[in-house]
Amino acid sequence: MSTMHRNLIPLAVVALLIGCTPLPRSEAPADFGTYDNPKSLQAVSPDRVVYQVKRLENKPFAEQGFWQVALKERLAKAGYVITEEGAIESGGKKGYYVETTAPRGTADYMYLVALFVQDKQLIVVESAGELAAYKARREKIFAAIRASDLTGAGPR
Repeated sequence: MSTMHRNLIPLAVVALLIGCTPLPRSEAPADFGTYDNPKSLQAVSPDRVVYQVKRLENKPFAEQGFWQVALKERLAKAGYVITEEGAIESGGKKGYYVETTAPRGTADYMYLVALFVQDKQLIVVESAGELAAYKARREKIFAAIRASDLTGAGPR
């Protein structure tokens, strides 16, 4: 993963959420190659759109509504422009997603964060890439989220 992509993904969004646990059942979007990482699913497309799924502690313990507000506020304070948000479902569990844009040098980038609260765990899905590349892969990204059992307890 390039430095630009690492910097693009604001891990500070989940800085309060420490402690990864076993990965939920998930698959990468179609045409994405995966990295070997036991604590998260990490994948990248040929045009450098990144995709990551991880499970974190729900700490401080809060419901979905709290995390939605915290996520939106953090992204706005970091300079991201929210372009879309809404409900999303995975494995029969309702979640929330937000898509943002941000300039990066001479290009604009898209960044997606989807959250699913499952008791003491948060499932966080992130995807980011150059605007045109992300938009070209958006349907496959959302299809992967919907097709996965992100709230399941077993390994991928």
